[in-house]
Amino acid sequence: MSETRTKPPSPSLTYDFKTMTNGSSTPRTNANTVYDINVSAPSINISNIDDLNGDYYTLSKTPSPPPQRPLRQRLVGTWRLEAYVAYPTPSCRFQRPTFPMTKNVTGLIMYTPDGYMSAHMLIPGQMSFKRGEGEEPQWAEAGKRSFSYAGPYYISDEGYGREEILRHTFQVCNLPGWVGDIQVRTWKFEEDDNVLVLGSEEPTEIRGDQRIPVLKWRRVIDNSNGSPPAPMPHIKVSGPGEP
Repeated sequence: MSETRTKPPSPSLTYDFKTMTNGSSTPRTNANTVYDINVSAPSINISNIDDLNGDYYTLSKTPSPPPQRPLRQRLVGTWRLEAYVAYPTPSCRFQRPTFPMTKNVTGLIMYTPDGYMSAHMLIPGQMSFKRGEGEEPQWAEAGKRSFSYAGPYYISDEGYGREEILRHTFQVCNLPGWVGDIQVRTWKFEEDDNVLVLGSEEPTEIRGDQRIPVLKWRRVIDNSNGSPPAPMPHIKVSGPGEP
């Protein structure tokens, strides 16, 4: 006497369940065989919307996030430099971050509402000298310790859901070879728009290596109603070979 066995459905079959009003569900597979599965659903009697609270569902409104302000509004103002780090690309000889202008670099970057910007960075510590007093080596060192540029900035709206593109123009610059350049800056904000992180879209040659510069700026205190500080006493910074 032969025994008849039913082959279970293959695990590779996909099911499309259609819930019925009588509590049963009919699964349909992508095969020719149809399997009927009866599922008993618990009966729920609801006479008031309060019946849903606690026992079964909690109804609440989810607030929509506020719309993002345009990039120009978020940029306008003055920012103080906190860090300037150059990260290595795969072709770098030394696979570690470097500090092109030392860890002590200071600087300011400004964005005006009418579309202009300026950036100034300085390595502190050079021996003080006045205009007309410095010798050629002192002026050469001053040039190596600073980097500044200014010009119009542009923001391109790339469409809904796409990041706006920020471009800096080097209308004036203490590096003659950069005058006239237009460079794209990557950007992001942190700490409720109080920190601005700028980077370069393309690697930059820094001391013989191709690196990605990243600069972190913090928004300064509003000085529109500020008062000038008291005069600072002259402080001499010792140079090489001086006590």
